[in-house]
Amino acid sequence: MEEKDFISIEEKILQLVREAEITEWENNRWVIMGEPTPKEIKKLNELLNCDVTGFQRMIDISAIKHSRKKHPNMTETDFCLIPMIIATAEEIIQGKYPDTVVYRKVLDKEYYYVECTRTGRKRLAMKTFYKTKTAPE
Repeated sequence: MEEKDFISIEEKILQLVREAEITEWENNRWVIMGEPTPKEIKKLNELLNCDVTGFQRMIDISAIKHSRKKHPNMTETDFCLIPMIIATAEEIIQGKYPDTVVYRKVLDKEYYYVECTRTGRKRLAMKTFYKTKTAPE
């Protein structure tokens, strides 16, 4: 095994976020975060009205650039929270579009991670990511 095989998902996301700051839109790269759990698959199949069995989660540079452009308050640390937000979301709901779902997690702020399906490549891809200024009481 190589050293890169032992880098955590959070570290890979951090590297990608830093690369997004200096990379042009055309040079898109991504990080695969693994597959959804069977429990998640059941919930996602209901919300998305399609079978996501065998899909892999991914984050790419273009989604990071989009999120930072629309939501400039997002930090490198926030992006590293994404795996935990997905795994421990208080709520997973249908997104604005039929192919999207939103994971909501309240920490010190209220986070929203939006994911969309890319059925051709069997991927669940980050669409956008944002947070509110303060968590609700």
